[in-house]
Amino acid sequence: NIPIQEFYKEYNERYAQKKKRPSTLKKDETIWNTFRQVCPEVALAEEFDDDALNNYMDRRKNNGSLGTNRKLRKSSINREIGMLKNMARWGYKNRYLAANYYDLVDPYPETDSVEKMPYSDEQIQLIIDNTQYPQREAHILAIWHGLRAGETAPLECRDFVWKEEHPKIERDYIKIRDKKQLGKLLKTEKSSRDVPIHPFWRDHLRKIWEQQIKKSEYFLTTHSGNVLSTEGLSSYTRKLFKRLGFKPKAYSFHSGRHTYATRIKDGGGSLTIASKSLGHSNTRITEEVYTDFKPHEHFNVVDYIKIDIKKPE
Repeated sequence: NIPIQEFYKEYNERYAQKKKRPSTLKKDETIWNTFRQVCPEVALAEEFDDDALNNYMDRRKNNGSLGTNRKLRKSSINREIGMLKNMARWGYKNRYLAANYYDLVDPYPETDSVEKMPYSDEQIQLIIDNTQYPQREAHILAIWHGLRAGETAPLECRDFVWKEEHPKIERDYIKIRDKKQLGKLLKTEKSSRDVPIHPFWRDHLRKIWEQQIKKSEYFLTTHSGNVLSTEGLSSYTRKLFKRLGFKPKAYSFHSGRHTYATRIKDGGGSLTIASKSLGHSNTRITEEVYTDFKPHEHFNVVDYIKIDIKKPE
């Protein structure tokens, strides 16, 4: 029977602040404030039930963004519902709520988001031919190394480890780590990783590194000398793809990671290898989201089973 805001405070202090990243906490706070505006009738914790969550979902779908007439994407509403459902599940586990409403609220089964597609060879060539430093190198780090925009933009020169300077290592690699001085934290704990530098771009990246290390601590900087921002990189990419005639919404800077995973898989690499290099928390994410599997392709798995016996007569 506690007030709903006190319930949220308990959830935030006892769970969210201990388990979630600062950037995620800010998003959760925004979602919660939106819920309070959209469903003001929910005053007590016990009223935070499946009816309240379904009402919120329907109102967000029908009324759009607060203060505007802009229609919300179903995928955006599903993200909001996901946070609220997790909060309800925590409430049931800790006996604030009478039932586990998480299982009673279904997100929209079909969203209006477009699955990001991997690049073709022709598209990759267009990207390389029509961009210059630093955006070109950012795309190289995404397509050939699987880096996210948030990992690419704040890269420092010291993150590059060259074999010629460290004879004990087997090959050149890039250290992907948190950038606390910029307020940039990696997505998950497994996102912290070492990514081998592709031999095709090794000399090119080394040359850029040698130029940058003389004038900046960062590997990618703007013409004014500032570190390249994630927002600036994404904005530039949208304009570039529109100019190149790429299918709207089907491609973004993040498509480089899809391409990276798909090419590893097509080349015979395992999902485990791709998942570790991408910094995913598990291989399911790599398989379901980032690789371009063809229909019934899994049928081919039987071709790998070789047993030398005679067939029965």
